[in-house]
Amino acid sequence: MSYVINVFYITQDIALTLLALIAFVLAIYLAIIPHEIAHGLVAKWNGDLTAQVNGRLTMNPIAHFDLVGFLMLITMGVGFAKPVPVNPYNFKVPRRGLFTVAIAGVTYNLAAVIVGSFFYALVMFFEAQIAAASVYLYFFIATFLSLFTSVNLMLFLFNIIPLGPLDGFKIIEAYADRGNRFIEFLRRYGTYILIALFVLHFGVYYISTYAHVGWLQYVDILGLYLDTCSYWIGGGILSLFTMMFGMGPVL
Repeated sequence: MSYVINVFYITQDIALTLLALIAFVLAIYLAIIPHEIAHGLVAKWNGDLTAQVNGRLTMNPIAHFDLVGFLMLITMGVGFAKPVPVNPYNFKVPRRGLFTVAIAGVTYNLAAVIVGSFFYALVMFFEAQIAAASVYLYFFIATFLSLFTSVNLMLFLFNIIPLGPLDGFKIIEAYADRGNRFIEFLRRYGTYILIALFVLHFGVYYISTYAHVGWLQYVDILGLYLDTCSYWIGGGILSLFTMMFGMGPVL
């Protein structure tokens, strides 16, 4: 959301600001909703119709809306929708079902990053032609693809963290032995660790912003993880496509 605000302050152009807002909302919508639907569809493929019965296999955002997750997304860049209900007792093959359902959402997000990066590189390649036709059209397409790629990348990186209710924990839990002490520890304390990481991230962000204490960023574990991985993974994928179009790497 800060991006939209910055567009207004920099350009003072209402049309560009409105286009940035539309691109922002559309990028979030196409990142979060299909993530949850992917969980439900794979659960259905494994024999569980709980998500379908509860009306969650829909692109209607109201069915997936979670206020806390949405506020986190617009303030921190990472968030979530209302989790899709899944009943693992309905799975034809329990372990396979648990694993494939857990990995479905992040698989969509990673695929979206790759597709978004490809089209963003394509738009960069034809930048002059598109901008010549319409500056506003170029701004909207480039802004949407940039936000769509970055939001999906952040959701992917965030959800593969093996803590709390996140997909990363469910992925490793699916094939872990019963009674595994490490898994039990994560199951019991993972949510609290995740909350602590968020509190630390918020604290470091606001203290650094207003007190200009630069060294604090190095104790922000969540921020360092997201920034470093997004730079190398996102930049690496985009570089692959820009080099494919003969523009060279972006890193």
